[in-house]
Amino acid sequence: MVQMHKITRDSFLLMYSDWKVNQAEQFLERLKPLEPSHVIVQQIDTPSYYHLFKLEEEFEFKPLLSAHPEQTLQNVLKLDETTATPVLDAYENANKAPDLCIVTDKGHLIGFYDATMPLPQRQKHGDTTSPDEFITRSLVANFPKQVALAPNETVSLLVSLSAEEVKNPKLPVALPTGTTVDIVIETRRSFVIVGKAEDQLVISDEKNTPPLRFKLKATALGEGQIGVLAFRGEQYLGQIELISIVVEQTTDENPQAKYKQGLGHVSIEPREPDLLLLIFEQEHHGQHAVTFRLRAKDSSLGLDFNTYGPIPLRMAPLQFVREFFRDIEKIINDKTAEAKLERKGTLLFEQLFPKELQVLLWELKDRIQSVKIQSEESWIPWELCRLQGKDENGQIVESPFFCELFLVTRKILGTPRISNLTLNNLALVVPSDSGLKSAIEERDYLLSLKNDQRQVTLIGANFLDVIEALASGQYDAWHFTGHGLFREPDSDLTGIELENNDQLRAGDINGKVNNLGITHHPIIFFNACQAGRGGLSLTDIGGFAAQSLRAGAGAFIGAYWSIFDNAALKFAEAFYEQLLAGQPIGKAVQQARLEVKKSGDPTWLAYTVYAEPFAIIKRETEVQSEK
Repeated sequence: MVQMHKITRDSFLLMYSDWKVNQAEQFLERLKPLEPSHVIVQQIDTPSYYHLFKLEEEFEFKPLLSAHPEQTLQNVLKLDETTATPVLDAYENANKAPDLCIVTDKGHLIGFYDATMPLPQRQKHGDTTSPDEFITRSLVANFPKQVALAPNETVSLLVSLSAEEVKNPKLPVALPTGTTVDIVIETRRSFVIVGKAEDQLVISDEKNTPPLRFKLKATALGEGQIGVLAFRGEQYLGQIELISIVVEQTTDENPQAKYKQGLGHVSIEPREPDLLLLIFEQEHHGQHAVTFRLRAKDSSLGLDFNTYGPIPLRMAPLQFVREFFRDIEKIINDKTAEAKLERKGTLLFEQLFPKELQVLLWELKDRIQSVKIQSEESWIPWELCRLQGKDENGQIVESPFFCELFLVTRKILGTPRISNLTLNNLALVVPSDSGLKSAIEERDYLLSLKNDQRQVTLIGANFLDVIEALASGQYDAWHFTGHGLFREPDSDLTGIELENNDQLRAGDINGKVNNLGITHHPIIFFNACQAGRGGLSLTDIGGFAAQSLRAGAGAFIGAYWSIFDNAALKFAEAFYEQLLAGQPIGKAVQQARLEVKKSGDPTWLAYTVYAEPFAIIKRETEVQSEK
C-alpha cells in the first residue's frame, strides 16, 4: 500500500480566510521566487477546513485579480464547508485519494495532492548514500487490518527487519552489522498489550530476521491505532503507524497487513542522557491516559524501556492543561508565586506519575544528572514536576523542580536528532511597538554578539519580511522578542505579535517556509509570553515548538506562560553567554534558569527547551567536516 505522505507535495503557500485581498497579493508577490504551485487557504473560524487553489502562469491567483483590495478571502473565494477541499491523513491509502486533497499528519497540515502534477521527488536535506560497511534494512510489521472484538483472544503483531526495498522511505537509513535495535509497541486506541511491549532485533547479513511476536487484545469497536517504535539506545530511529479496525466477532479470517518503514541513518553519538523518559498518550478503558517507558544509560540499573502506567487522567488533556495554565497566570504576579508553583509541581508529580515510578525516580535522583523527555505531546510542563519521597525518619520530603535538579530537555518523536549546532548567522526580530521596556536592551545585546565570525541581522518585524527570511533558509539562529498569544483550541494558530498588529502564526511554518531548516538546523528562541506552550491542536500537538522542529530546527526555546521582560532579558543574556562559552544547550538553559532565580522572579521556571541535551555550538567548518 502506498501511503499519502509519499505522494504529498509541499510547493504551496498558506493563507488565511481573514486576510484582505491586498495582503494576499503582497504575500504572493514577495514569495514568487519560491515558485509555489498552489495556495492553501485555512478558515480561521473553522480551522479544520482548508481550500486548495492552483496558481496560474506567472503565479497569478486568478480569483483575486478583479476583487476589491479590502475584501477578505472568505468573501471573495466564498469559503465554507461545502467548498472545502477533502482532507486525508498522511498514512491513508493513496489509491483512495481524490484528484485534489489536503494531507495532514496527526492534524497538522503537511501538503496536498494534485493528480494533474507529477509525483514529487523525495530527496530530503541531509539524505546521504549509506557507507559500504553499513547494511540497509527496513522495519516490517505484520498485523491484521481487521480484528474481532473477542474478550479472551489475542492477536499477534509480528515485527522484523528485512532487506526488501522500500520505495521512497520516510527515514532512509543504514546500520552497522551487529547493531541492536530496540522495538517498543505503543497502543493508542482500541487495543491493549498482553505481556511484553518491548524487545530487540539485531542487524545481520540475513535478508530477513526472525520476527518478534507481540500479543495484543482488542478492547473496543472502531478504528484501532498502534505504534511500532524503533530505537538505537536512546536515539529514536522511526516508527510505523498501524491502523486496524475492531469489529464484532465473526468466523471470517482476518487479512494480514504488511507495513514497511525505512529506518533513518544513525550517526553514532557517544554521549547519552542518564535517563530517557518516553511518554505516550493513549486511551485506557475509555479514558485519556499516559504511559511511561524508562531507559537508563547505566545498564546496571536494569532499565531498558521498562513500562509504568497507564495513568488515567481525571479530565481530557486539553481541559487539564487549560486549567493548569490558567491557575499559573492567576498566581504569577503574587509575591508567593514560587511557593505556589512548588505546590503545582508536586501535584503534577502525584497525579501523572505511577506510584512505582515515583519511588524509582526518588531513589535515582542522586545517581542521575541529565534527563531527556521524548514524547508526542508538548502540553504538560514536565520540567515543573517535583519529586517526593521519605527521609530516614519517615517524613515526606520534596526535591527541587525537575529542571533545577536535572539537566532537562525535551524532544518530539519523529523530529531529527541534531547534536551539532552553529550560531554564525543570527536573525533578530524585535517589534518596535511592543511597549516592553527591556526589548530595546535585549535587541542591543543580541546585536553586540556580531563579530568577524558571526553575523546578526535585524529582520523587519512584519509578516512578509519574516516569512521571506524564514523561507530563505540562510539563518542558523532566530531570536524573537515581544508578545506572544496562545489561541485555543488550535495552537497552530498561536501567534507572535509583530508590528502594527501583524502576527506570525505557528501554522505559517509549512510548505515552502519549511526551508528554514534546508541548509542549517537553526536554534529558534521565542522570548515571548506564552509562545512556548505547545498545547493540543485540533487532533494532536501544535504550537511553534513542534512546527519549528518538524521543519528541521535543531533547538527550540520558549516560555510556557507570560514572562516579565526584565527577567526574560537576563535569561537570554545568561543563555547565550553559556552557549557561546561551549556549554551544552541543556546546561546553558539550566544555568540561565539559576541566574534568573537569584532575582526571585518565577520567570526562571517558565522556559522549555526542545533539543538534544548535549548539543553544542560548533563552527560551520567543523559541522561540514563531520557530515
